[in-house]
Amino acid sequence: MFREAPVDRPEELFDREAEFGELRGALGAGRLVLLLGMRRVGKTSLARAATHDMPRAYVDLREFEWRQYLTWDDFYAALRSALPRSRRAAEFLSRISGVSVAGVEVEFARGSRRPPPPEVLKALDEWAGSESRRLVVVLDEAQELYKLKGGSLAPVLAWAYDNLRNLAFLLTGSKAGLMHRLLKLEDPESPLYGRRVQVVRLGPLPREKALEFLSRGLSEAGVEHSPALLERAVDSLGGVIGWLSYLGLEAVRAGRLTEGLIEEAADKAARLAWSEFCRFVRLRGSMRYLHIVAAAAEGATWSEIKRYLEIREGPVNDAEVGRLIKSLVDEGWLEKGEAYRVADPLVRRAARSGWGC
Repeated sequence: MFREAPVDRPEELFDREAEFGELRGALGAGRLVLLLGMRRVGKTSLARAATHDMPRAYVDLREFEWRQYLTWDDFYAALRSALPRSRRAAEFLSRISGVSVAGVEVEFARGSRRPPPPEVLKALDEWAGSESRRLVVVLDEAQELYKLKGGSLAPVLAWAYDNLRNLAFLLTGSKAGLMHRLLKLEDPESPLYGRRVQVVRLGPLPREKALEFLSRGLSEAGVEHSPALLERAVDSLGGVIGWLSYLGLEAVRAGRLTEGLIEEAADKAARLAWSEFCRFVRLRGSMRYLHIVAAAAEGATWSEIKRYLEIREGPVNDAEVGRLIKSLVDEGWLEKGEAYRVADPLVRRAARSGWGC
C-alpha cells in the first residue's frame, strides 16, 4: 500500500477509480489531455496506471525543475530514454537525418544536426499506425518546458494535433500558472487556441479516504494503530497521498504508529518540502518569497501580504508585490481563493514555524 515511488498499474491505485475512468476516457476520445493537481497528490501514478497497457513514450521532466532553462538537446536526451523499445519504432526513426540506431537504442544528434521535433513525432506516428495502435506521449510535469530555449512546445503540439492521427498527448502539471503560460489555450494568438483539450483534475484525498488509506496500509503491514492517532496524522499531513505514504513507510519501519512518530515524520516531511521551496527561493534570488509564504501560512489577502512584506523589507511597490505573488501562484506554492494560502500542508507547517532558508 505504501510506496516510495509512483505506482504503475491500476490495481495499485487507491481510491482513484473516478479519475482513472475519466482519464482513460479522455485518452480514448481526445488528442490532448491535461492532468492537473498539486505536488504529491498522485499525478504520476495515475498517468502511469492509465497508460500501463498502451504504447507510450513517458518523458519525465521533473529532473529539470531546478534548472533555470533547458534546451532541445536536454529534451531529446529525456525523450530518448522514454521511447518504446521496439526495433520497428527504431527503424522508422532511423529514416530521419540526425538519428542513429543500434538495435532498439536510438541516438539523436545534437545542436544544428538535431532532427526537427515534427519529424520525430511523424516517425512515431507512422510506427504507431503500422501497428494499428495509438501511441501516448506522456510529458510529466510538462510546465518545465516553459523554460525551453530555442523554440516553444505549443506550435509542435498544434501541428501534431492537426496532422498526426496515431498520437495522443498527456501532459501532467502541478504548476497551473506555468501550464497556462506554456499552452495559452485561451489566447487567440496561441497555436493551440480553439483545439479541444480535455482536463482531468486530481486533488488530495478527502479526509475519510485519507484515514482509510492510512488504516488499510498499516493493517496490511501488521502495524497497530488507533483511530485517534490516524486523526492526528491526517490533521498533520492533510490528504496529500505522497505525504501519507511517507508517514506510513516510517511507521512500518518503526513497527508502530505513535504520536511521537507522527510528529517526527511530519517534521521530516516538512523539512523535505521546505528544502524544495528554498531551492526555488535561491534560484529566484529573492528572500521576499520567503516573507510572502510566511504571511500566507494562515491565509492572507494581497494587502495583508504587502503590509507584512513592508514590515520586514521596507517600502515595496505594488507591481513588485504582484509579480512576486504571481510567481508563487504560477509555481504552485500559493493557491488563490478568497485569500492567498500556502498550497502544500507541509510547506505551510514549515512557514508557521518560522523556518529560514
